[in-house]
Amino acid sequence: MIVTTVSIRLALRKLAEITCGIAPSLIRVTARREDSGRVYSVAIPWEYRAEVCSFLREQLVSEIHMQGSLLILTEQQAGAVLVLAYGSDVGKIAATVSDADDMS
Repeated sequence: MIVTTVSIRLALRKLAEITCGIAPSLIRVTARREDSGRVYSVAIPWEYRAEVCSFLREQLVSEIHMQGSLLILTEQQAGAVLVLAYGSDVGKIAATVSDADDMS
């Protein structure tokens, strides 16, 4: 499964829609390389942040971390977020990311 900033953004948007009933118009995701692999910093609008983070804490095996208002995800956690949002349907993730790239 390929984890990208776009796939994380779309997955978290979907999870926000599930938990809050509406999807945020903007979720920012940045990636950086560290010794242990990629680390993703996610800015979720405050109106959605508590519900989404609470849902992730309940569903993910590993503990999620906040750095101020940013959700910090390891590469493994980001992959788990994709599976949580889309199940194991990798084709659907790839198609969704491709559609999002076409719209930008």
